[in-house]
Amino acid sequence: MKMKVMSLLTAAVLCCTLVGGAVAVMANEGAAEPKNGDKYVIGYTYYYSSEFITLMNEGVQNTCDELGMDLIALDAENDSSNQITQVENLIAQDVDCLYIAAVDSDAIVPSLDMAAEANIPVVYVNMTVNTDEDYYYSGPDDVLAGELEMQAAIDAIGGEGNICVLEGPIGQSAQIDRWTGNENVLNSEAGAKINLLTHQTANWSREEAETMTENWLEGFEEGIDAIVAHNDEMALGAIMAIEAKGLVPGEDIIVTGIDAIEDGCNAVKDGKMLSTVYQDAVLEGGQGIEICYGILTGNPPEKYINLIDMTQYTIDNVDELLTTLYA
Repeated sequence: MKMKVMSLLTAAVLCCTLVGGAVAVMANEGAAEPKNGDKYVIGYTYYYSSEFITLMNEGVQNTCDELGMDLIALDAENDSSNQITQVENLIAQDVDCLYIAAVDSDAIVPSLDMAAEANIPVVYVNMTVNTDEDYYYSGPDDVLAGELEMQAAIDAIGGEGNICVLEGPIGQSAQIDRWTGNENVLNSEAGAKINLLTHQTANWSREEAETMTENWLEGFEEGIDAIVAHNDEMALGAIMAIEAKGLVPGEDIIVTGIDAIEDGCNAVKDGKMLSTVYQDAVLEGGQGIEICYGILTGNPPEKYINLIDMTQYTIDNVDELLTTLYA
């Protein structure tokens, strides 16, 4: 994973030069004055609306309110070119800090230079950036999440059998890192007797995952023992297809997911989904805003890469979330 840190612009006096195509930033630490009145303005663009993003945006808005900052939030609608345009528009509005949940880890790379040229600090959330440049980040340990869900599936089918993987959008850091975690387990002793039938993207979509799983159930005559999904939405789509086929999810086919959204937690409680890995979306979104505030007030965090804890939930402990977070 390329998760380095962008040297942020935390002072009124800043020198920015280009060296061999890379951005070199030199700054004197100190608080920056708000550009548009009494409050700092955060310009936020996120990949697209979903239950997870709704929760993350709750953390973003609540933390902005608590810290006395204004927020401009834009939905990129899963279009990387649209997101770059949004970054340009936010820069034109002279926001104090850019906050980005990238549609694509490669396509968002130009935003590093754009922000530096405009003397605007940038913080990335949830999705990393495929660059050797430095940047601040708040997000999940997606490699660990991929390892946890794959290991759970393999254990549940007794260490041998046929597995399919539903991936996130190809090129997004969550897809890359969760697949890396999946592969780490598949390539270990635990995966020695596992036959990986296929791994394909369903783009985080419940509907796409349902259709894809229907096709798998028709196409793989050898049968599927487990489906490992990179998020709960796709896991739930797989469950729908399994049930439509007259099979019992959790018994005939094991399903695992990531994110611990409410529907996913209920599926775990009902025995339809073996496990989900909790990514605290509210904490993640709020933590990134705290990083933005720290930079603007001359108190950037000691760490550049700020990962939240990832916890696996099964039928044995999922009530901890259902009776608190989703009560």
